[in-house]
This record gives sequence, structure tokens and C-alpha cells, in this order.
Amino acid sequence: MEQQQMRSNFRRVGVASAFVALASLTLAGCAGGGTSSSALDEAACDALLSSDPAPSASSVSAPTVTADTVSSVTTKPTKPDDSKKNITFIGGAYTDTTLDYWQNLAAAFAEENPGYTVDVQVIDWNNFDQQIATMIQTQQYPDVLNQNKYSGWASDGLLLDAGTLVSDEVNDDFIPAFKEAGTFEGTQYGLPFITSTRGLFYNKTAFEEAGIDAPPTTWKELVEDAKLLEEAGYIGYGLPLGTEESQAEWSIWMWGNGGDWESGPGEFTIDSEQNQDTLSVLNCLTNVYKVTQDNPGQTNRTDGVFRPFADGKVGMMAGASFAPSLFSGWDSDVDWGVTLPPVNGDVEPSTLGVQDYLMAFDNEGNSEAVSRFLNFFYEPDNYTEFLTSQGFLPATASASEALADDPNFGPFLDLLPSARFYPSTDPAFPGVQGAVQNQIGTGVAEGADIPGILSAINAAGTE
Repeated sequence: MEQQQMRSNFRRVGVASAFVALASLTLAGCAGGGTSSSALDEAACDALLSSDPAPSASSVSAPTVTADTVSSVTTKPTKPDDSKKNITFIGGAYTDTTLDYWQNLAAAFAEENPGYTVDVQVIDWNNFDQQIATMIQTQQYPDVLNQNKYSGWASDGLLLDAGTLVSDEVNDDFIPAFKEAGTFEGTQYGLPFITSTRGLFYNKTAFEEAGIDAPPTTWKELVEDAKLLEEAGYIGYGLPLGTEESQAEWSIWMWGNGGDWESGPGEFTIDSEQNQDTLSVLNCLTNVYKVTQDNPGQTNRTDGVFRPFADGKVGMMAGASFAPSLFSGWDSDVDWGVTLPPVNGDVEPSTLGVQDYLMAFDNEGNSEAVSRFLNFFYEPDNYTEFLTSQGFLPATASASEALADDPNFGPFLDLLPSARFYPSTDPAFPGVQGAVQNQIGTGVAEGADIPGILSAINAAGTE
């Protein structure tokens, strides 16, 4: 697949004349502090879109991924406890083959480690958070869990020191930034598992039919292109703000306007004026420009956007590095490209990087069996098989080097240096994430109280 280079100077075919600058327009509820989205019309929406070009991201340096630069993380020896030889593993269903992978790995582990067994449960991501929350509340802790957050459970004293559960060889192979992200108050509770990046996916066939010669680098260009795609018979931009993973879509747009989750640990800034403007723009895409699918506030990522894109119905979307694996499973022949998400004017381009972890709950007598299983999973062949079968980027130096020239991974590894991450080491973040997943979609309803919605989400960080 071809990695589309970002443009600095470009010509558009058939693009309408530039939007009229409305510098004198005062926007209550947009740039001026916020009100309901009923104040949004095309002039107000146009005024939210900067005409400044996006900075080039080409100067961003790639992170070091060699194993000899691993940051030091405090670990302490754990006394093995071999009284429990049957353990439970719970993970999320990334693709239709995720369960097969873990069941096959558990069978191979049992064969290589007589007397030890792993009970595997894989849960659909739409139901994952709720089911795990119920297990934690009822103290039915799994032995090993695959999840994208851990610090709240670490703060509650529920997790084992994961750094002591894997060998030095495994620990030293983790990419330093990912290993550090799994550390809470000096102890490594989350083992780097998989990573993914998001990028702007675009349908090359649709672009050609709409007369667009390069992907957008700014929000203004995205709106122009989305209009052209709609005229050509496509959904201009697929916007998933349903509960599946709306925090990812929100992060990309929020950062693209210079906003952020928080100004420091526990200091959430979801309701900032920048973020109010961002949610207003999403409301504009939906109700004023009308370039999204129907009802984006309740649209989930996989079925509602990724699948229609794979079917050739969507011109642009914020897709994940594992999306091509899904396309393949759906027998899609869509001709796609990927680049950094556009930004609003001169904001530094970035993308969302998502890291999932493996963690071990401190259940009586489970540490020795858990250690055996984790070391078995991180054996190079076993780990690489998971990455290639599920379409994820590696969290280890050795796997990164092995996959660098693979056309299914290379373009997304190129995006990784520009990635930003959720503030997952903040124990209050899971509450805010949940509030975003449940409430951010209401912000694209006509007449939505955008400041009120963001204020309620922000308050979840203090509950």
C-alpha cells in the first residue's frame, strides 16, 4: 500500500472558492465562550476554520527503538508462588480471529508446560468495559487482563508488579516510551502489549471521482473535500461518536485544534474554549455542512464507519493501523491511502497512539503460573503472530525492526513518531474516558448545549 506524503503546496481540482473570512463575527458559544449549537450556521461554522496552512510534520524525529536505550524502571523481586496452576485470561476481541489466537496459544502453552492451563475469555469491545467493571466490583478478578488502562487498579492495590513477572530479556526489549507508560508511581504494572496509530484514511477512487488530488492537511480543506465527496455520491467524512471508542475520535479532533485532556495530573481541561470550538466544528460537520453519515452521535467505529469505508461508501475517516486487517477479513477491495489527520491552521500535526497493556491481578497463588504464561506469550514467534494476525504495531524493539519493511506495518510505524497518548497514568482518567464515550456524541445533536456537555464530562475527573 502506498504512504501518501503530506503536501505543502498543492492544487485542487474543482475546489470551490475559499471561505470568506469573518474575523469581525462574534460567536457566543464558539470562540467566545459557548452557547447551544442552535447558534451555528454556515457563517459561524466557516469562522471556526482557520485559513492558515498546517505546519510540516517532516521534522519530527522518530523515537529510538533499540533495546539498549531502555529507561530504568524500579522493580522488586517477587517470591514465586506455585500453588495455582490454572489461570484465567481475559482479552478484547480485536478481530474475528482474536479468540482463535488465544485458544491456540493456551493449548500450546499447556503442551509445553505440563500441569498448567489457561482459561481464555474474549469479550467484544462494545461490552468490554462494563463486564470488566462488574468483575472488579464483585471481586472476580482475572489473573491476566488485556486492557488499555491500569493505573486505577494499581492505585487500589489490585495488581502485581508486572516487571517482575517477565524475564530480563523480555523487559529489555520493550520500547522505552511504552514501558514508561506502563509505570505507576515507580512500579511497572502494565506490560506493553500492542500499539496502534490513527491516521486519516482516504478512498483514492472516491478522491479521483471527486476531483481531489491530495488529502487535506487542514480542517478547512477537509470540509472542502468532504463537500466534493458528497457531490460525487460518497459520505464525505465518517464520524463515529458512539460509545465504542469515541474517546479516540475526540482526541484526534481535540489535539488538532490545540486542545488537550488535561493541563496536569488531575487538572482536566475538557471544557476549555478550544475544546468547545472543536465540538462545535463536529456539530457543523453534522448539521450545517452535512458531510457525515446519519446520526454520528450514536455511530460506533467498527460497524458504523470502518465497514462502510471498506465497502467503498465513505471518502474519509480517522482509521486505525489495524483497520486494513479488518478490510481483508471483509474481502474489501477499497483502494485507500493514509496520512496524518488534518489540523485547524498552524497547530502542530499529530495523531493518536493507543497502547494496550497486559496486567496481572494479585490473586492468591497465581504469580508463578502467570509469569510462565506471560514469558511464553512474549516469545518472538508467538508475539509476532499476534501482531500480524490482528494488525497491530509492536511494543518491542525486536518486533519493530522485524516489521519495518512490511507494507502492512511500515506506513503506520511512520506515523508513530507523531503520536500522542491518553493520560492513562492518571487514575482519574478512566472516569473521564467513560464520560466521553457516553456523552460526547450528544454534542453533535442540533441545539446541543456544548459548554454544558463538556463541563459535565470534565467533572467526571473530580468524582
